[in-house]
Amino acid sequence: MGMNRLFFAILIFSLSVNASAAYVAVLETAADGSAKDSVPFLDRQYLTNVLRQQAIKELPAAQNYTIMTRENIQQMLPPGKAVEECEGSCLVETGKNIAADYICQARVGRFGNSLTLSAELYETAGNKLIASFNGRGQSVEDLLDVVVKESREFFGMIREVTPSESVVQEAKTEATVEVVQADESVSSLNSKVGESKIGESIPANVGKDVATKEKSAKKGVRWVPLSISAVATVTGVVLAVVGNSKAKTESKKKPNSKGEFDRRHDDIGSYQTMRAVGIGVAIAGGIGVGLSFAF
Repeated sequence: MGMNRLFFAILIFSLSVNASAAYVAVLETAADGSAKDSVPFLDRQYLTNVLRQQAIKELPAAQNYTIMTRENIQQMLPPGKAVEECEGSCLVETGKNIAADYICQARVGRFGNSLTLSAELYETAGNKLIASFNGRGQSVEDLLDVVVKESREFFGMIREVTPSESVVQEAKTEATVEVVQADESVSSLNSKVGESKIGESIPANVGKDVATKEKSAKKGVRWVPLSISAVATVTGVVLAVVGNSKAKTESKKKPNSKGEFDRRHDDIGSYQTMRAVGIGVAIAGGIGVGLSFAF
């Protein structure tokens, strides 16, 4: 059963790669129209600080989430990029530029005599809006209360699409128990067969001999897809790990020119694609391994 445990370990590792750290970017709070005068830059910056603080609280590093700092985001932005003017697809493109898996931004505006605050959260890989909230009040303090009140459910949507480490660990534990139980069952069966061979005289039976040969032949054939699945799993894991590592490395470098930024942006996109392909191949290989043992 040592080989079984080896393939199982590979499968679990491929699942772990799928739960690699997710990068979340919280952009500076923007303002529309007359709200720029009612809510000055420093107040909007504080709203951003609180929104980022809530992100850290709801998406802790211990669960494989990384909340990007203001400095890191500014270094990754193209020269002269005005994020305050971005909405919708522009935010998604900005998220890709800074190698963020998720990106969000709040905007201050006016509705009648009230101040308003709206926020949107996008998944950059799928160009999808996954969460938003709106609120209003008579003062900046009221808007701050809206941020604190809505943030938990807002950032909680990221947990819905990105399994946390605790979920992965629980899956590992359950799968481990199943494998141990399977090992114990097989060991018990082998023990009984061994006792039968030693203590009993088994009469010749042609039907049983034929069935045994067919079973052995099927077992030999099973190793072919099992081996292919194992190779696919290892290949996928390597691609995912290498792509994820290189994307992180490139995202931390500070561009010195527009040309260097464009080149690095293309490189990050390629590495993210490599990571996605690797994860897909690893999962497919892991499923193949599981099916090989099942049948």
